[in-house]
Amino acid sequence: MNTNISEIAKKYEDAIRNNMAAIELELNSSVPEDEELVRRAAFLARHNYVKISSYSEVLNILHFVVQDATPATATFYINDDLFTCDCRNKKWCRHKLAAMFVLYQYVDSLSGWLENFRSQKLNQLSLFKDERTPESWLKLVENIYKVNLYNQQSLNPYLIESIFADMQSQIAKHTPLEREWRSLYQLFTHMALLSHTWKHLHPANESARSYMINFIEQESQALKDYIRLTASKSRLFATDPFYDTLQQMTHYFLVKQEGYFEERLYIYTLFWESMFNEKKRRELELDMLRAEKDFSSDVNVESIRAMFFLMLKKYDDLQQSLTQIKVDELLVWLDLAHFADRNEDSEALQMILRSMLPMLDEFINNWLATRYRSNFVNTFNRLCSKINLTDEEAEVLFTASGMYGMQPFSHYLIEKERYLEWAALHHRFPSSLAYLELCGVKDVLEYKPEVLLPLYHALALEEVSQKSRQHYKQAVRVWKKMKSAAKKSAKNEYWNQYVETLRQQYKRLRALQEEIEKGNLKL
Repeated sequence: MNTNISEIAKKYEDAIRNNMAAIELELNSSVPEDEELVRRAAFLARHNYVKISSYSEVLNILHFVVQDATPATATFYINDDLFTCDCRNKKWCRHKLAAMFVLYQYVDSLSGWLENFRSQKLNQLSLFKDERTPESWLKLVENIYKVNLYNQQSLNPYLIESIFADMQSQIAKHTPLEREWRSLYQLFTHMALLSHTWKHLHPANESARSYMINFIEQESQALKDYIRLTASKSRLFATDPFYDTLQQMTHYFLVKQEGYFEERLYIYTLFWESMFNEKKRRELELDMLRAEKDFSSDVNVESIRAMFFLMLKKYDDLQQSLTQIKVDELLVWLDLAHFADRNEDSEALQMILRSMLPMLDEFINNWLATRYRSNFVNTFNRLCSKINLTDEEAEVLFTASGMYGMQPFSHYLIEKERYLEWAALHHRFPSSLAYLELCGVKDVLEYKPEVLLPLYHALALEEVSQKSRQHYKQAVRVWKKMKSAAKKSAKNEYWNQYVETLRQQYKRLRALQEEIEKGNLKL
């Protein structure tokens, strides 16, 4: 029977062409489900998985057997122009399509039909590009996203970067030719695509999460570059609707999306700091934030409102927001402090940092992971160096910082000329010569060298107690530093007696005696 398919197809050519035209009208290549359906049917037809099981020339009925994962039987009632399948799926299942494709390839080129079908999507995308409106650009991005990523239920996190880059390259093909539109198109479509992709960035384990974080940071940097480029160009009146839509997109992205709130806030801040700088637009966004009731569970809305109070110089409202600070949210408020610093708003910076100070101790020691404490303390202290803390506030700051605040506290004590306390601090938390350099020992040597003598003595004896030549050499390096401090303090006689006492005390340690001799310690 299979040998007569060509004759059967020629006999019913009109019916076959009519059905293929109906398929083309009813299925849309821009719809991922339809495109997948056609792709699978073409695979079955081309790989000989479709056979005519019986044919009634009198009744004009064709029966097909389709060898799919579950074998199916499709029947074409030509007189009634009816196609059925026992899989009971929607009108055009892949079995009926495959049977029709088998017939059609004896009438015309199936490859040509498939190419025309797929070109519908490209033609539609071109129409979106040519119709220059925010809605058409959004539709273009949405269609490309649906084809590439929409149906990915369990996405391999290691592939997200390449999939995103591939979607970007598809979008880039429709970039406007006019130079003044290019950067806005890149920014607009990039933000829309990232927002679509966001729901796929929730991995099940910490290892995969690190890939997602790297991906987000990479795309944030790309957005930052696009924003800088777009903001530097003269703004056309025709671009106003795109700016309005971008504002709506970024608002939705921050308050409705889930996960990675700090990263979402960073992207949101990029727009409002560098691009959306009109007072009226900022006031409108603030009104939206005040009216909004349904926020995502991870959103810290008070800190977002505070950012707009800061930009609009509404310091009374900002102070009211600062009363809402919670200990576990200090990192978000630290970002706001950075924002104030970048905008050179010293008044807002002081208000934010002073509001955070009372909670610093609990946050560092109870909420912040140990590996992040040193970096946080250094960052906070750098910001505090730009405002005038009282002595009482400085004490609160450095008490909360503990050992992680050694370096900034050391510089604070030097600035206040409290050199004896500086030396006492490093007695309490002994370290190394290299760390003393970072903590400003040269300044202490310049202005109060005598306070260093006991400190150097303790450091050197600690090295000697290790009883190895390498440690003896390090002890001699410390004593050389001590020698300089003694000379600068005009304590030459004291120093020479000290060296003689060392030799007598450790006369049994031959290796140490040799290193002392090499060091030429006497003045």
